[in-house]
Amino acid sequence: MTRTVRLRLTWLPSTTLPRASVARAAPVRRRRARPTLLWFGVAALALNALAGAVSSDARVRDPEYGRRMSRLRDRVAENPGRPLVLVLGSSRTAMGVRPGEWEAARPADPARPDPLLFNAALLGSGPIMEQMVLRRAYADGFRPAVVLIEYWPPFLHNAGGWVETHRIARDRLMDVDRPLVRDYFPDAARIEREMDWKNRVPAFGHRERLLVQVAQRWVPPEKRSDWTWDDLDGWGWKPAPEFEPGLTPARAACHARCADIYNPLFAAYRVAPAADRAFRETVALARAHGAAVGFVYLPESSEFRKLYPERVERVAREHLAGLSRDLGVPVLDTRDWIDDGLIMDGFHLTRPGAAEYTRKLGPAVARTFPTTGGAP
Repeated sequence: MTRTVRLRLTWLPSTTLPRASVARAAPVRRRRARPTLLWFGVAALALNALAGAVSSDARVRDPEYGRRMSRLRDRVAENPGRPLVLVLGSSRTAMGVRPGEWEAARPADPARPDPLLFNAALLGSGPIMEQMVLRRAYADGFRPAVVLIEYWPPFLHNAGGWVETHRIARDRLMDVDRPLVRDYFPDAARIEREMDWKNRVPAFGHRERLLVQVAQRWVPPEKRSDWTWDDLDGWGWKPAPEFEPGLTPARAACHARCADIYNPLFAAYRVAPAADRAFRETVALARAHGAAVGFVYLPESSEFRKLYPERVERVAREHLAGLSRDLGVPVLDTRDWIDDGLIMDGFHLTRPGAAEYTRKLGPAVARTFPTTGGAP
């Protein structure tokens, strides 16, 4: 810096406050900051408390389950005296069992109440998630006369990328699920600690699940889960995507993609002990609450059935037959009930396919469980 510049700077007017003014201003700023911090703390605590109260509701914590149960409560209230048939399963059941069609076609004989079918399936469910839904339903006060459990071999493998507990989002777990976590999650202690932390700070721990229901645009598309529940009907049925029925090129492309996914699984296939145990414990749970129980094997296309190697087909059939024999549980084997043109990708029914299937399923349930309670 040159001497001329230093001289010019020396003559600039000073903007520094006198020391006495600074000393007086500091306490004033502190006094003003304290109420601001206090109100911020109060607001944060209130927001956290509100988030805790809201997220404790199953319709918010796990809308795919909670919204179904809200609809179920309405259907039960509208149909007093009809025996409830709760259908558990995966997306195959969620999209394939359409109770509204049974309602339109059932005999409605006042002397013999028809089964009240309700779709309680959650996408991605295998036997562990099916048990989770049934435990929750009992905790919520529902008492089905019949529990139908989907049986599907691919979701019994439970190894590699097919581990069922990995498909259960941690932020959908509720306190009622703790026994299930301890029984089936290999990292149960860590999961429970995570649940405790989310419950203490729900405004942060459950933020994505809350935001996706009130401010979806704030949630990145890859983290949004509202598509799993946004179009449920009054009977728990989730319509499949719009899909042209028939043996179309789009359907052939879906089948080809499924073959790429399931061929490697079948090459290493086995029924996991945890899956077998979950089925047996779910049957015992239902019977302990007075329900009859059945297994249902939903439709598969002829092309998909051909993907099963002979060994896998034998293992699955022997396992299902063993469960039926050991537990005294009937099996509704409906694999070939629906034409290939009404099955989108090998195992998900189109909307017309779900309508046709459920019109057949309702009478089959009524025949299998004529007293709608007790054994089997």
